[in-house]
Amino acid sequence: MTNKHLSYAFFTLAILPLLVPAYCDEHVHPDVHAHGSTGPGHDDNSPLGVMGDHAHQAGEAMFSYRYGIMEMNGNLDGSTPASTQDILDAGFMMAPTSMRMEMHMMGAMYAASDSITLMAMLPLKRIEMSPRMPMPNMPNMTMTRKAETSGAGDLKLAGIFPLWAAGDHSRTLRLNAGLSIPTGSIKETGPGMNGGETMRLPYPMQLGSGTFDLLPGLTYIAEKFGGSWGTQVASVIHLGENGEGYSLGNRFQATTWYSRKLSDTLSASARIEGSTWGNIDGQDAEMNPMMSPNARADLRGGERVDILFGLNIFLDTDRWDKWDRLFIDKDNGQLLQAKPQENSMDKETLLSIEIGFPVHQDLDGPQMESDWRLMVGLQVSF
Repeated sequence: MTNKHLSYAFFTLAILPLLVPAYCDEHVHPDVHAHGSTGPGHDDNSPLGVMGDHAHQAGEAMFSYRYGIMEMNGNLDGSTPASTQDILDAGFMMAPTSMRMEMHMMGAMYAASDSITLMAMLPLKRIEMSPRMPMPNMPNMTMTRKAETSGAGDLKLAGIFPLWAAGDHSRTLRLNAGLSIPTGSIKETGPGMNGGETMRLPYPMQLGSGTFDLLPGLTYIAEKFGGSWGTQVASVIHLGENGEGYSLGNRFQATTWYSRKLSDTLSASARIEGSTWGNIDGQDAEMNPMMSPNARADLRGGERVDILFGLNIFLDTDRWDKWDRLFIDKDNGQLLQAKPQENSMDKETLLSIEIGFPVHQDLDGPQMESDWRLMVGLQVSF
């Protein structure tokens, strides 16, 4: 971990507690607030892209599905565009031109007690890259050769622990402590330079990190007058080297957002997110580092700032079970009205979308430039 990354992490962690009033008589009392106020219902308008932002009461559960897509086009060296010809002139055999990453994320949360909510997430990934390379016997012309990988990524297990809350729970601070388990492949192969041969695909095309990773973070949320704002700091710290002899660079991320309730069923959000990540430590011996900039361990670090906009749509599925019903009495044929049915399970369903665009990128390049990203999700809590 570099001094730059350590400074970034300690700075973000240091300023977060300053947002919390230092009242010694205020503690976490999950039993004093209304049911569902810590879950993903009306009182939680956090953006979809903020993970692990809420906790649940003992016995509550939530299942979620997220679909995410990120589009990358072109390359940057620092913040300066690098053309395909610039990359080939630097001695690389291929120049990546576009890349699309799609993800289906399955998630589950369960509150073992009021003091801990457990979370598990498993991504299913599909990655497609289109590099350009000189044509055989025609070095002044280039051709495109596509490569694709797909499969399960790394499994993430985490716990969310309430650390502090105001007396009315309008302000909360939570600790996120997680572990990433290396279930994703790091040996994906694709077409080589010559027809019929295969080669180890570069680092961005691999599905996992190959290492056990720590996932620490802190989340602060404040709610007032139909609006809420929050901030979260999080990191991915890779432990040791994987089986191929390298370790991905550690990643640190900070985000802050504001969300506004537009109606009983709709809220809108805007947030800004900053990320920094390091170069790879080590090298996969099966990769030719001059095949592509994506195969160079020392060209993987960088930093990026994104702005994102989202919508949350609250779907009260329980109301369908509580509506009055009309039926015909079999004995006398009269039209009667049934009493509203009270469902013992208080279901809440949240449909969300978030789209984001980079406003700053500084990459240890040449490295692929992000264009935009989109996430759509559905969360059902019980």
